[in-house]
Amino acid sequence: MKPIEPNTEFDLIPMLATVASFSFPHEAHIARAKLESEGIPVALADEHTVSMQWFYSNAIGGVKVQVPPSCAQRAIEILAQDDSDLLEQD
Repeated sequence: MKPIEPNTEFDLIPMLATVASFSFPHEAHIARAKLESEGIPVALADEHTVSMQWFYSNAIGGVKVQVPPSCAQRAIEILAQDDSDLLEQD
């Protein structure tokens, strides 16, 4: 009998830190775009679940914005910035 090889596939998946969560996917996409424009790699967790079954959002904690742990503090600071002064007034 051949011994079972250890599964190292999970070792290749980097751990991510959740820096924000949103009730709706479009809100998470705005945060994702803001972080990516600052050079931070972003993944969205549970986006498809909430898109297909929106009423699950509250139960699963919404759509999570995740970044590498080394970028987490910077990402939180970027998302906390008030950019409303950049909006054009008519």
